[in-house]
Amino acid sequence: MISIKMIKKTTGKGMIRKFEKAYGSFDGLERIVKKDPENMIAYYDLDDWKYFLKHPNEEVEDGKTIFTEDLSIGKIELEILNFIKNKHPKSMRDLAKLMNKDVGNVQRKVKHLEKEGLITLEEGSKNSKIPIVNYDKIEIEI
Repeated sequence: MISIKMIKKTTGKGMIRKFEKAYGSFDGLERIVKKDPENMIAYYDLDDWKYFLKHPNEEVEDGKTIFTEDLSIGKIELEILNFIKNKHPKSMRDLAKLMNKDVGNVQRKVKHLEKEGLITLEEGSKNSKIPIVNYDKIEIEI
């Protein structure tokens, strides 16, 4: 089993925005916890929300972990991740141009990275896809 932990630095305010997006409101999350006290994720999110209301400027690392049996990324995929993170391409075509690589090859690699959960693709103009790396750090544990 391979564990991939993706970490993003944020603040207490950023975490509150994340909770608002997920639960709507603090009261909404409280209702969820009351209805289902066994829901440990909601319980811990409520506890964190209370904490961050008192510490909105505290810097924290927010993470997401995925598990896979087979991770196949190589040098080119790591290079693509680096380019996306640092150059912020506006499309896959733009990414290929920045990297001086064939668009078809880059598209296949980007789709693979999306499938692995390491990047997301957002809708751009004229049916283009914008590759996004929303994390500051990716840790792979084998």
